[in-house]
Parts: sequence; structure tokens; C-alpha cells
Amino acid sequence: MRVAVVGGDRRAAILASELLRRGHRVHSFALEKAELPAEIPRELSLQVCTYGADCVILPVPAERGGLLNAPLGLNAVSMDETISALWPESLVLGGKFSGKSLELARRGRLRLEDVMRRTDFVTANAAITAECAVGLLLRESERAILGSRCLVVGWGRIGRQLAPRLRALGAVVTVAARDPADRAEAEALGLYALDYNALESAAEETDFVLNTVPARVLTDAFLCCLTAETLLVELASPPGGFDAMLAKNIGLRVLEAPGLPGKSAPYAAAMLLLKTLEQVLREQEE
Repeated sequence: MRVAVVGGDRRAAILASELLRRGHRVHSFALEKAELPAEIPRELSLQVCTYGADCVILPVPAERGGLLNAPLGLNAVSMDETISALWPESLVLGGKFSGKSLELARRGRLRLEDVMRRTDFVTANAAITAECAVGLLLRESERAILGSRCLVVGWGRIGRQLAPRLRALGAVVTVAARDPADRAEAEALGLYALDYNALESAAEETDFVLNTVPARVLTDAFLCCLTAETLLVELASPPGGFDAMLAKNIGLRVLEAPGLPGKSAPYAAAMLLLKTLEQVLREQEE
């Protein structure tokens, strides 16, 4: 199989290397600063990179601010240019495409597969994120998780994976969730739960706040109620769950850590992408 790996971070480089090791022909673009085997060409043209490819692999997320997400590339490439340069009928795998990119892909007759819309991918990705978040707390805080008081904001896929892990390590874990059914589920797992409206009452008794909600659910008043020893961890994508600048200005320590799998566990993240690609190919054959 001929695969074009376009843009991305370390997981893209690891994925490209693994595909080569498995006998596939791999070409790369916008990965000039990545560590790649000499057998993988670093193409100067996107059209050359993707010509005749059975699959084009874009980053997760695929774009940032209208540009291809390519931190290991030398030059900025617009997402419009990227999508428009792909060959019709190409299978394109990536994540978090904007509405504009989806429309361009439709017009270009691309077979676009957004992995962030696949339950199998996002569930496994959430598990990796939760594990990385635990590692982040252990690495960045002088406190032990054992006996600590953790507030997990949100009961989505990441929250459901993260809160039980923290409790298993001996933390006293409270989950903040808007839906009463979500709070009931958390309590059934031995966790404490509260509504967002009650967050301020729990602020002073919290050592770690881990937000998983990509919306401003933590108010400025809540931030002002936290103690200076509280560590705030932002796991959600922009705009995030709280005003990070305000939190820093009032003396709180903030770790902005969206996209943890690609940063803290790139090998696991790359293998998840490979597994998803193989599943997509099987589905298309059927």
C-alpha cells in the first residue's frame, strides 16, 4: 500500500516509520523536522507526495486556525490548499475537520474519514488521555495523588476514564456535571458529584482541578475561590473550561495540556491511528 503522511506531530513520524516497517511505501510532506527513516522521502510538493496514494493521513487535529497542523514542517500550509491538492477519490484519514474543509473535501470527491467522529477511536484516545493526565500530575506536582482532593470537570469520554483512575490511586474525587444522570452514574462508581452551580462551595477543598469540557464552565468567581496551592489542568481543546490568563494572574498554577496523547504518549497515539486505519480499510472492503 502507498501511504502519504502529511503534517502532524511525533505520532505522525512514528506512524510513518511503523507503516514502512510493515512493508508499505511511505511518502511524507510537511514533516521536514521529524526524525524519519532515510527510506521515507520528504517531498517538497504535496501533489507529488499524494500522487497514487492508497491513503493520505492528515493530523489529529487536522488544522489549526485555517492552517494544516504541521508543527514539524518548515512552512505554513493553508488547509484549503491542502484539501484542494488531494487527488479525487483519495481515502483521507484525519481528525477534527472544519466545516469548510468538509465541504471542500465533498467538492473534491475525497473519501474523508474523521477519526474524531468514530466511537472506537475517541474512546481509546480518551483512555490514553486519562493515563497521560495522571502522569502529568505525578510529574508536575509535589503532592501525591494518594489522599489528594481532585475535581474532574465534565463527565464525557475523558472524564469517565480519568475520575476512576484517580480514585484507584487513592484520591478523593468529585465530578462536576450538569446532567443529573451523569452525576448519578459517577456516584454509583463511588465518586462524589455536584452540579456546576455548586462548584464555588468545593473550591477551597480542592488540590487538583482537571477540566475536560471545551466550554467556559468554570467561572471567574470559582477561580478566585481556589487556594494558591491548587493546580489547574486544562485537558480540553480551545476555548477550554476556564480563563487561563486570569488564573495565572491571580497566582494559580495552570497546566495547559490539550492533545496529550500526541505529546505524552506519541507511540500509543500512533498505534491507535494505525489500528483505526486498518479498521477503516476493512470497512471499505466490506
